[in-house]
Amino acid sequence: MLKAALSGNYVNFGVFRLYGDSALDDVLETFVKILLSISQCDLLDYPKLSQRYYALLECLAQDHMTFISNLEPRVFLYILSTISEGLTALDTMVCTGCCATLDNIITYLFKKLTRKHKKPHPNQVTDSDTFLHILELHPEILQQMLSTVLNIIMFEDCRNQWSMSRPLLGLILLNEEYFNKLRQNIISLQPADKQTAMAQCFDNLMEGIDRTLLTKNRDRFTQNLSMFRRDVNDSLKAPANMSNNISLQNDMMS
Repeated sequence: MLKAALSGNYVNFGVFRLYGDSALDDVLETFVKILLSISQCDLLDYPKLSQRYYALLECLAQDHMTFISNLEPRVFLYILSTISEGLTALDTMVCTGCCATLDNIITYLFKKLTRKHKKPHPNQVTDSDTFLHILELHPEILQQMLSTVLNIIMFEDCRNQWSMSRPLLGLILLNEEYFNKLRQNIISLQPADKQTAMAQCFDNLMEGIDRTLLTKNRDRFTQNLSMFRRDVNDSLKAPANMSNNISLQNDMMS
């Protein structure tokens, strides 16, 4: 019901604060209280619950990122943790929703880190710097998601490649040093005669990609990723390489 109310274009939520109406804030705070009362494992164990939760979270990340950026650290970390778990969900709808939510969060973060500081409007809700401090203190959160998404695309039956590609570019741009280490680790785990080909796959992946999240740049990356996945799969078809279907997350996060 809340998701339908937020995404149905029934109300102009921007005027709530202008008129001193706290109805929206009260509803979102109630959502947070309910969320914290649910164990994280239950969010994925019960299909109907997980589908409703991740659909609502996607809506919040799309239109109410200011609310998410002002959440308490423990709440924000909890939400990021549920997104990370949802990326590996068997339910394609849940996984796709997590990709969209993560993409909105990454895009918001990227813009906040790269744009010039502007003086906010008197009635505008300002973004909390806590949002940035949390990710600075816990860089492993986004790094783990980067590793997870890349692992799924390279070594698993990725049924929503387009959706996976959207947050992946932002994750790479925000974690370039980690991505380079991850790349070198993957290449080094290949047989000696396949390492050059794997290195070329990664070179082709980032060919022509700028450090922006503009639509044109995203679309080019999505095209590159499609060819990257095809070339990697062709390389892994050789019997000698089948044993290299590894868990990148465990190797890089250890």
